Amino acid sequence: MKSIRSPTCVFVGHVDHGKSSILDRIRETSIVKGEAGGITQKISCSKVSLDEIKKITGGIMNKLKFDITLPGILFIDTPGHASFTSLRKRGGNIADIAVLVVDIREGFKPQTIEAIEILKHYKTPFIVALNKIDLLSGWKGTINKSLIESINSQGEFVKNLLDQRLYEEII
Repeated sequence: MKSIRSPTCVFVGHVDHGKSSILDRIRETSIVKGEAGGITQKISCSKVSLDEIKKITGGIMNKLKFDITLPGILFIDTPGHASFTSLRKRGGNIADIAVLVVDIREGFKPQTIEAIEILKHYKTPFIVALNKIDLLSGWKGTINKSLIESINSQGEFVKNLLDQRLYEEII
């Protein structure tokens, strides 16, 4: 039987938009705490097993009747600082898919746009992950709730602000 390789997923975006923090959450690590100013200044990779991915997704794969037979996913974290363009290019070149991380409060910044151009150049499919919504003005923290449940439990001001940031400034 032929072995399937782990797909490669690169995280790209502007400096301090939360790429490494998202990966810390996925890997259950705290790499960001060891970085100067909490800003990653190197490229790194981690393989996450399918069992861990199922645990992280909180059963959504089962609800959607998603059957995956991969050995896991190889995540690559790239720094977002302007001086690390070559590392972002390398990550965008070798990835099977990318996650473009955007701080919802700041929107698209220079390295976000650069990352999109890199991904377009290499024809790397990508998704946009809006990050730091919990830092929106008026956001009330929720524990053990899905993203949709957390959003639905917010007041109208926060929901309107989220819609405004998403539809008027990001898209």
